[in-house]
Amino acid sequence: MFGTTRWSPFEDVFNFQRDVERFFTQFWNDLPTRTATTSPSFQVRATDAGWQIDVPMPGIDPQHVNLEVAGTTLSIRAEVPAEGNRKTVTRYEETLTIPAFLEVEKLSASHRHGMLHLTLPLKDSVKPRRIKIDMQPEEQRQLTGIA
Repeated sequence: MFGTTRWSPFEDVFNFQRDVERFFTQFWNDLPTRTATTSPSFQVRATDAGWQIDVPMPGIDPQHVNLEVAGTTLSIRAEVPAEGNRKTVTRYEETLTIPAFLEVEKLSASHRHGMLHLTLPLKDSVKPRRIKIDMQPEEQRQLTGIA
């Protein structure tokens, strides 16, 4: 009776969990290319002229960025190929639904200091406009006190 160990089902469950975790960790580490899909947070600012969207893209050359518009959907894609001894490919993808009151056809984009700047103007139909009230000559005299 001495020297025998008791069977513990909890220990077997924990060993199985460690084996599964080790298997998945090794699987992900052994992949030839890994995809970095971290989504940088973007900022949207509303102005009187429309919307300005700033998407941070540090270290991504603008030539690797693609902007596509289909209907009211804007897709931002970037893929930076692996260089030198770096084996990973950096990928970024974001899809935005543009509200109907913005001119998707007049979208403009610029890139400066690792920041992608998108400008979407308001449609003319939703821009506030001032309406002039026409007055008849006799009404003008009555309002100004001229007899």
